[in-house]
Amino acid sequence: MKEQHWCGMTAKTGSVLSGVFSIIATDLYLIFEEKHIKSGRCAGARPQHAAVNSMAAVFLRCWLWTAVLLTSFVTFAVSLFFLYSVYAQKFQGLVIYAIWIPLFEAINTVVQIATRNDTSLVEAKALRWFGLLSRVLAHCFWMFFVVAYAHKIYKSKSQGNILSYNRRISMGSGEFPRRKSNLISFTRRYNE
Repeated sequence: MKEQHWCGMTAKTGSVLSGVFSIIATDLYLIFEEKHIKSGRCAGARPQHAAVNSMAAVFLRCWLWTAVLLTSFVTFAVSLFFLYSVYAQKFQGLVIYAIWIPLFEAINTVVQIATRNDTSLVEAKALRWFGLLSRVLAHCFWMFFVVAYAHKIYKSKSQGNILSYNRRISMGSGEFPRRKSNLISFTRRYNE
């Protein structure tokens, strides 16, 4: 049974690249967003007579960096477990990854919307939105490989693990028959 290729890759190769992409993209996201999210806004942002809406905004701004760090570290852990699951053909790790990545990107979209007015430079705003959009689209592209590989693993596990066992077994006694025809004809000519 020949494996299918999409964009020149098998589902397993695309799944591995998806996990590596998630780790690298999350690391770059933390590096870039640290300047825009982490700042000293919480020290002087405690209004005495504020409405509930503005108090919620202050709370969100004060704890936003902590939430971003927490979700990013969970993404690192899920991505590493995902890479192990691809290697060990564990279905659960692929499902956890397929659920967590859209949730992570939804949280990042909320963070982007909540901090859209904090950046004064128009170029930085455009770059942050471009980064989010390109990361979401790339995750959607890689998720196709993850789902395809998860489906393949699920099918192979339900069939008794026949597809994942690729070792060739010889039906004979282990001895390979000699090819006598060429050797015998050569020695006869040489001896005569």
